[in-house]
Amino acid sequence: MIDIRGFEPDGASAPEWAAYHLYRRIRAEEDDPGEPVPSDADAEAEARTPWRLFEHRRLLAWQGDTIAGNIGFGLRRAGTPNSADYAPFMRAWGGVRRSFRRQGVGTALLRALLAFMDERGKSIVTIGTHLPEGSAFLAATGAAEKHREITNRLEVARLDWSDLARWEAVAMTAGSGLTWEIHAGRVPMARLAELQPRFGELLGEVPMGALNLPPMRFDLQNYVTWYAEMDRRGGEHFLVLLRDGAEIVGICEAGWSARSPDRVFQELTGVAPAWRGKGLAKGLKAAMLRLVQERHPEVQTISTSNADTNAPILAINHRLGFAAHRTHASYQLGREALRGWLGTR
Repeated sequence: MIDIRGFEPDGASAPEWAAYHLYRRIRAEEDDPGEPVPSDADAEAEARTPWRLFEHRRLLAWQGDTIAGNIGFGLRRAGTPNSADYAPFMRAWGGVRRSFRRQGVGTALLRALLAFMDERGKSIVTIGTHLPEGSAFLAATGAAEKHREITNRLEVARLDWSDLARWEAVAMTAGSGLTWEIHAGRVPMARLAELQPRFGELLGEVPMGALNLPPMRFDLQNYVTWYAEMDRRGGEHFLVLLRDGAEIVGICEAGWSARSPDRVFQELTGVAPAWRGKGLAKGLKAAMLRLVQERHPEVQTISTSNADTNAPILAINHRLGFAAHRTHASYQLGREALRGWLGTR
């Protein structure tokens, strides 16, 4: 018997949390062996953190007292800015423990997904996976692969700091008035608000394959939530900007968490169209790496993800010494297609 039940972080009992923590540790070892696993306290605090722009739901598949699988939903909250653009869309994630696969657990979770899509009027769901068995399962449902990202990792010990210094120097020769603006720890919210137009332009150019999605936007509220989470667990936001006077011509940002102090996650690197081809992206990356090394010499690994079609950034990462760690595929599935597939089960 498979029992699909909602999991409410604020109302879960101690036995439910204990079963959940056991399940997520088993899944982490099965799907991401060797990767850091949040402590029970961190996982509970993260699950209870409210996101003002997005709503999250969690369902668990129980067999007796054991959690066999899970599925989570993410969708834009009604009434938030630009929520109409998000109305057809939602995201889902989850999985099934290996010992419970091929027993109908995944199908039962997808039935719960369809019921949720019907209830909320969602027509398209996006689901991602980095596992071959995940791709095989999604393809069997009729979901279409729409986008691939490569997660690359760099060992800091391999960096040639003299080369990076040259990259920074070359970037400064691209224009006579270029200056650096560097933030480490937190960026004042007022400054982030000023940067919103340029961030939005660069985010809008991030390759997203054939995914059917609302426009990519810079949402200041997401930084408010992120900073509150970093205040709780410890962390820093790094932002390196290249300016031509008041104009922002290049951006590079990264995040560090006290939860995994030996690594940094590189986020957006972008250069304004008129300034491309002048070495600015390499200079921004070099400046960011130097900043991270100065602030956190304990960092050993830099991790970043890029579309497999983003040849310019992938080439820069390769020159730095990044190596492919894994590939993440994003699939999309329509509600009626999902209904049709479930009708055959």
